[in-house]
Amino acid sequence: MKLLLITLSLAVPAGAILYHIDSPVPISLTHGEYYAGLRLWGEGGVLARFGVGLFDRLTMGMSYSANHIIGGSTPELSRPRPELFARVAIFREAGYVPDLTLGFESQGYDYCHNEEFTVREKGAYLAVGKTVEISRTYAELGINWWRGFNGFLVLNQLLPGNVELIAEYDPALNTLEPDRPWRGGWLNFGIAWTFQERVRLGLALRDLLGNNDATRRNRVFDLSINEHF
Repeated sequence: MKLLLITLSLAVPAGAILYHIDSPVPISLTHGEYYAGLRLWGEGGVLARFGVGLFDRLTMGMSYSANHIIGGSTPELSRPRPELFARVAIFREAGYVPDLTLGFESQGYDYCHNEEFTVREKGAYLAVGKTVEISRTYAELGINWWRGFNGFLVLNQLLPGNVELIAEYDPALNTLEPDRPWRGGWLNFGIAWTFQERVRLGLALRDLLGNNDATRRNRVFDLSINEHF
């Protein structure tokens, strides 16, 4: 029994993971806890995030992204302002009670032309998540609104050693256009590893369905850290 408990505890990642790949995890940082993340993408692109737990159930932060930051090309900034995110943890997972979070994200992903991101922002969202104990699988379902209603689905398989196998899907219903056929939405797969319960490294292969020709099967690298003040 002791060995089983140790094995299960090793399969649970650090509690301050705020994002699977693109999708937010429905949790909040605790009071005085902070999160800093860095994503490398595209042609030398960089996305930086910082968030802090103002209260045990309230997290607020900001982010900014730009392409060609690394390399010899001229940097391509996204918007002239930083993006904001906020989330309130309504429920925390305990027993039969799932994680339930109400949040807002103004950060989109990939290229930004005329202040429009290739992968549209989540905007206002409501997300629920629950761990299937027998398989240590975290399942999440969310609905969101940003210039139209949309949703997202995530499966995060927890493995021993704080390793995660992640699949997430966004149907991109709020980007449908009359003269453009639906191309299946955004499908991403990734793997992540958290060590010392503070530092998380992630690799992801995104847009496997080819929802956008410029981002089809693109690779990203994520690094994040969480700590207390």
